[in-house]
Amino acid sequence: MCAFTWLLLLLLLQEGDQRRLWRWLVAVLHESISLPLEVPPKEEVENIIWSSHKSLATVVPGKEGHPATIMVINPHYQGRVSFLDPSYSLHISNLSWEDSGLYQAQVNLRTSQTSTMQQYNLHVYRRLSEPQITVNFEISGEGACNMSLVCSVEKAGMDVTYSWLSSGDSTYTSHEGPVLNTSWRPEDNALSYTCRASNPVSNVSSHPIPAGSFCADPNYASEKPSTAFCLLAKGLLVLLLLVILATVLWVIRAQKRREMPRMKKLMRNRMKLRKKAKPASSPA
Repeated sequence: MCAFTWLLLLLLLQEGDQRRLWRWLVAVLHESISLPLEVPPKEEVENIIWSSHKSLATVVPGKEGHPATIMVINPHYQGRVSFLDPSYSLHISNLSWEDSGLYQAQVNLRTSQTSTMQQYNLHVYRRLSEPQITVNFEISGEGACNMSLVCSVEKAGMDVTYSWLSSGDSTYTSHEGPVLNTSWRPEDNALSYTCRASNPVSNVSSHPIPAGSFCADPNYASEKPSTAFCLLAKGLLVLLLLVILATVLWVIRAQKRREMPRMKKLMRNRMKLRKKAKPASSPA
């Protein structure tokens, strides 16, 4: 026990010239965030060195009411960072995915060799859009409707969790994961299913999906037009429109062809009349 105490004291003495403080932060893509910095009075601070992977900026506090001297070294942050008084916390605007990662602020003091190292682990996330649900179902021989509901979010990114909430007759059950497999019969309670997607910066839910819309009765699968049939119907409709358009164009061209000889004959008659009219109008 005594040996352990001395070992712990030795480690504390080795770290005595540099104290570390960790913070975990989350932020929203294209928005802004401040990395809070705790510093002693300004007159004791020699400088503050901010870094992320490599040097980011150096801040030298001003003396007697003079503004601080700020040098932004990393061009990736140029025009997007500012340092908030009185602690010179780092403020980053218009966040991008590349801004995720480790940050460090080293506060050096004039009065001693002690420096405070404050470190941050920043994660940037996108606000989630409304979840979309894809439904696959089939009616079994026993009359049960087997459903598979798949929940997805466009451009979801990392650290997204999915959960399902089913409700019916004021009872609620939940299920974790993007896929929900369930079974329903016409005599069962009318259930509706809602998907909820979450990440560290947002929490959104889908519109409720009623099971009865897909599983009304055992004959629903044969009565409901299949996807292939709908596509075939759309294709036939487009083909019919093309045929009608081609027929109209052909009729217009045929009419023009029939009118061409008449127009030519009319032009020839006009030319003959002009030639006959010229001798009659000339002076004697």
